[in-house]
Amino acid sequence: MDPVEFVDRFRADLIQRISTVNPLADDLLQQDMINSEEYSNICSPPTSQAQMRELYKALKTDTVKFAFYGILREKESFLVQDLEATV
Repeated sequence: MDPVEFVDRFRADLIQRISTVNPLADDLLQQDMINSEEYSNICSPPTSQAQMRELYKALKTDTVKFAFYGILREKESFLVQDLEATV
């Protein structure tokens, strides 16, 4: 499955199942895929689900979604494999 399609298709699953959002946001910031304001918006909410919703607001282009997918494969490989197996 195309990485951008994966990020779009499994939005709800990723929001519900990713419990540690800050490392994902850290990598996106380090790769200059998000800016410091977006990073702050992602890290501020009290729940991981709310943080993931903010993260998704920052995934505005296919390039950023592609980078996010790469980070997911690295940091949440079991979750990515589990979701890909449902296709």
